[in-house]
Amino acid sequence: MKLFTIGDSISQGFMSLAAARTDLCFSTLIAKSMGLQVGGEYLYPEWRMGGLPVNIENILRRLEKKYGSDINGFDWVTILPTIEKVLDEAEDYYERQGGSANQPYPGGFEFFHNVAIQGFDIADSWMITPRICKYQIEISNEKGENKPDFLGLPNAAFYRTALKVLNPSLNPIYDNYSQLDWLKHHTTAAQGVENLIIWLGSNNALGTVISLQINQTPNDSNKTLKNPSQEPESFREAREQWNLWHPNDFEVEYQELLDRVDTIMQGNNNPDWNVFIGTVPLITIIPLAKGVGPTTEINIPGDDKPSIYYKYYTYFPFEEDTIRKTGTLYLTLQDALYIDDCIRKYNQIIRELVKSKNSKYQRSRYHIVELADALEEIAFKRNAGQVQYDFPEYFDFVYPQVNTKYYHADTSGRLRQGGLFSLDGIHPSAIGQGLIAYEFLKVMAQIGVVNSTELDWKSIFLSDKLYSQPITLMHEFYDNKEFAEAIIKLFGRNPLARNVPMTRRLG
Repeated sequence: MKLFTIGDSISQGFMSLAAARTDLCFSTLIAKSMGLQVGGEYLYPEWRMGGLPVNIENILRRLEKKYGSDINGFDWVTILPTIEKVLDEAEDYYERQGGSANQPYPGGFEFFHNVAIQGFDIADSWMITPRICKYQIEISNEKGENKPDFLGLPNAAFYRTALKVLNPSLNPIYDNYSQLDWLKHHTTAAQGVENLIIWLGSNNALGTVISLQINQTPNDSNKTLKNPSQEPESFREAREQWNLWHPNDFEVEYQELLDRVDTIMQGNNNPDWNVFIGTVPLITIIPLAKGVGPTTEINIPGDDKPSIYYKYYTYFPFEEDTIRKTGTLYLTLQDALYIDDCIRKYNQIIRELVKSKNSKYQRSRYHIVELADALEEIAFKRNAGQVQYDFPEYFDFVYPQVNTKYYHADTSGRLRQGGLFSLDGIHPSAIGQGLIAYEFLKVMAQIGVVNSTELDWKSIFLSDKLYSQPITLMHEFYDNKEFAEAIIKLFGRNPLARNVPMTRRLG
């Protein structure tokens, strides 16, 4: 096997709040660059009905088709039924029709080469199995959460997604196969695994920016990292109370991950193996939580120039006046800086652990891909509009230009800003996925795994419908706060109630 991918939502191709476009994600682009036949030599799941749990782009495209570039007057009376129809299609398909938990993935696939799953944190890579997914789906169904309801989403979406990825054939012999178990399965096959991509860790912090609050682990790995064999069905719920891992807890889990991976790779039937590991991006560069209010320049140790932080971070449609009126919906500068400092420590830990692993081999087997640095260099507002990143040459004169601001297009269909993130404000667009692939390819080229970092950027830009076919209805996000709030509620919490918990992390 030439390429195997372990990761979370970004590696899965999660865009616009749905696990939907694995065909456009960075590892698929890398597979193509390696000359692999996508859909044959590199298999990945595809997601019908826009994916799980809900595709915001599908909703806006449907509204745009019905109402044009403006929703006026009495049109607002019918907007919710229109949204409901889109949601019903996904809910019906994944709860009761061909995509349900008791139906195998179409095509008779036994496994995928990309086993990335939305919402996975570090320990999920060995803890979550199809058996646990089936149990959790059954419990949800017993509670009646699979019954059709107004503006409802597929129940247990996280577990439904994981089940399809980890056991697409529903063969009972794979019911205890985690991501790492599949890695072991393939390393012990005749050809082994030549190149492994691992990009995990974002979900050990991402929940803070989705819920706009911090619930940190207790700096006690005995509480955060329990043995799933002792309580295999309930351990996951206990961990979901936290959305920010204390660096010490993060280190214990990442050390466990690398130890397990290293043991597996030492038994690899392919002796010429490499592991490529992505660092964790800072949460303050994603446009879901927009910086508002006065700015402060913060000198970060090791950085050449100060980083710009804002007084508040709130959901992208809102401004500082919303914070003053509601007293909710925000992280403070101190919150944001603390979260980013934790992530900076995570990445220091990853680098040190990788260095330690490599010291045991005659040549480096583990290779860091500095995605955190690259994405911070790309960040538009963090760099006061003076982006530091060295884009591929294709970007120099492509118009309109793209940046990391939240997506916006005018009523004539011209991109006004954004283009690198999808509509959930968290996950990369197809173009953003291309840049991630580019970063991996640069490291792969350095050690001779690939011969070139070239990508078919023309096709990537064309495949990105947010760029090539901008949504003319986007101004409603900015002009109509009620509409924006209705969409934000799909993220799993009431945006006007600070303490309503997230139903499921999104990364």
